Amino acid sequence: MSSPRWPCSASAPFAGPVVLGCLAVASCGGDPPVTPVDPQPEPDRPAALTIHAGDGQSATAGTSVADPVFVRVTGRTGAALAGVGVGFAVTAGGGRVQFATATTGTDGLASPGRWTLGAAGTQELRATVDGLPPVTFTATAIAIPARIEAVAGRDQQGFVASEVAVAPEVRVTAADGSPVPGVRVSFITDPAAVIAGADSATSADGRASAGSWTLGPTPAVYWLEATVEGEGITGNPVRFEALAVAGPAAEVLLVAGDGQESEVRFPVPVTPRVRVLDPHGNVIAGDTVLFEADGGSAVIPSLAETDSLGFASVEKWVLGADPGVYTLTAGVLEGDETLASATFRAHATPAVYDIEIVFRKPGELAERHRTAFENAERLWERAITGNLPWATLRESELKECLSRGGIDLEPGGDRIVNDMLIYASLELIDGGGGILAAAGPCQLRDGSYLPIVGTMRIDLADADGEHLEETIVHEMAHVLGFGTLWGRLGLLRDSVVNRRGNPHFTGDSAVAAFARAGGARYTASTLVPVQHLGGVGVWNGHWRDFVLCNELMTAFVDKGKNPLSIVTIASMTDLGYEGVDIAVADEFTVPADCTSSDRGRAGPRRAPGEAETGAEILLAPIGVVGTRGSEIPHGQVNNPGYPPPPRRPRGGGRGGAGGGGGGPRGPG
Repeated sequence: MSSPRWPCSASAPFAGPVVLGCLAVASCGGDPPVTPVDPQPEPDRPAALTIHAGDGQSATAGTSVADPVFVRVTGRTGAALAGVGVGFAVTAGGGRVQFATATTGTDGLASPGRWTLGAAGTQELRATVDGLPPVTFTATAIAIPARIEAVAGRDQQGFVASEVAVAPEVRVTAADGSPVPGVRVSFITDPAAVIAGADSATSADGRASAGSWTLGPTPAVYWLEATVEGEGITGNPVRFEALAVAGPAAEVLLVAGDGQESEVRFPVPVTPRVRVLDPHGNVIAGDTVLFEADGGSAVIPSLAETDSLGFASVEKWVLGADPGVYTLTAGVLEGDETLASATFRAHATPAVYDIEIVFRKPGELAERHRTAFENAERLWERAITGNLPWATLRESELKECLSRGGIDLEPGGDRIVNDMLIYASLELIDGGGGILAAAGPCQLRDGSYLPIVGTMRIDLADADGEHLEETIVHEMAHVLGFGTLWGRLGLLRDSVVNRRGNPHFTGDSAVAAFARAGGARYTASTLVPVQHLGGVGVWNGHWRDFVLCNELMTAFVDKGKNPLSIVTIASMTDLGYEGVDIAVADEFTVPADCTSSDRGRAGPRRAPGEAETGAEILLAPIGVVGTRGSEIPHGQVNNPGYPPPPRRPRGGGRGGAGGGGGGPRGPG
């Protein structure tokens, strides 16, 4: 007999147990199984509201903040919730937002759009979601800038490629003068300069700085400008300027005067000169250079300041008493530290007599002309070996000397002379056969009255004859004092005045040499006989032509050799020169008769009544200078034995220089 079954009804009493019973019965009774139904999940709810972006910004009052503000809503699981309504409200500052409400997106973010700030000061924006604590954004509304001004770093000076000492700084203020913080200030500078920061925000006291400002690599005025955005801002933009100067010294260049040679106890011919550069190759002006000479040499002055082009030089570097190598060090000092230095070297040679010739137009000299001058110079440097004191000739004195000698040349500044300086010019004077030359001293040393500067002019029309070199030797002798200083030194007696006189040279050395050369038999006048015919500039300044015949220092040129005798060389001792070497003289014997037909003159001698040519010896005042070059007051002397010179120096002809014909020698 089967058991009874209870209907499986939800309405049956004890429905719960019945269901279980039914299930059990069904399970046990073999009916199909019933699958249970899962309950529906509960929806996620907002659990957190947080600030996502845009907090803590600043902007000018009445303007929007730069970045939009966002909040984020997450559920209980921490996942972003979409579709959540968020309310936005300005709670401080008086600003406004674009949207008062917003709905979160799938990322859980919501924004009110633009947030426009209110009056200057702190701003607050509150975001709310029902059932959650609110969040608050803060911002600062900046007062509207009314003025910008520089407060530090204007008008500075510094080294190139270096930072200025004070960083440029500005202050931004409102209309009432109160500082405006948080304002963006833009800084721009000269393209060659560098600033640390292009943009800066003003601090609480309204100040902003570009940081370090490094000037450019070349000396110049560099600029920097500070700008605030906005209209009508007083002082906007602010301009800063800074002067970049060269320095510090990094290199001393030897510009001139290194590797020279000069005599002992004599200044080097080229003044030592340096140039001072900084690490970037810029010249440095105003630096002090210390010059230190060693080994007994001396420098004047020892300190010099670089000029606007960076050059510094000394006046003189006088070498020591012993032959050898001397050094001169030029250094730029900073305190006890030497920033940069360089050293000159010069070689001192034994003292000798030296003649320096400066030509008016050296580039136009033919080689044969230059050789003739060089040979004449060397001859007199062999004949006179005793060194003379050096002296500095001022430019004004050299100009006057050139003017007296009729030479158109600029001396180019002061000049140190040792022992003799001759300005020479080859030029057209009066054509062939007339005036061949004009020469003489124009400055004498104080005390010895020996020449230190003289001039020589040679007529180019007569410069190609066989006697050119002899003529230059002759004229150079006049520059050295032969015939030009006799009267001044008391060596001329019975000189020609008003065409009357029987002049003779009284120097002991020349008198002895004249006798040695065969002149002892001459009894017509006191020894040594001097020319008494020929006119001013010829008489009183040459050996007597009737007696010494073809000797080089007579007033006429003879065919063939015109020897330089021991009489002439010895007369240099009487002038005061030391170390005179008569061995340099040519073979010469005073002829017994100068009227013999074998003398070799090209033409008849000029008779006393014939017309006279102009002076061979240059007639011009002669100055007297001390060793430092200053002309001694009232020191001018006229060429001795002559009347006062004419207004313009005259010259005479040295006839026949081209073909050996007779005639007076040209001005010398």
